[in-house]
Amino acid sequence: MNEDIILVSITASKDKGDIVYKVECSSDLSKEEFEYYLDEIIKGVCEWKKDVCKESLNCFEGKINAKKNDA
Repeated sequence: MNEDIILVSITASKDKGDIVYKVECSSDLSKEEFEYYLDEIIKGVCEWKKDVCKESLNCFEGKINAKKNDA
C-alpha cells in the first residue's frame, strides 16, 4: 500500500471461490483518524446505496472532510 497517497483502502476479491474483503490503513494514522475516515466512507456508501437498485454503478467516489481537532 502506498502510504504517501492512500490513507484507507477497502477491497473485495475472490480467493479460492470465497469472496473476501480487506481493510487497510496507513501506519501514519491514529486509531481515531482511522475510525473517522472509515465512518465517513460508510456514510458515503450508505448515501449512495439508496440509488444502487435504480442504476448499474461500478464506481462511487466522494469527498472526506479533514478531521477537526478538538482543542
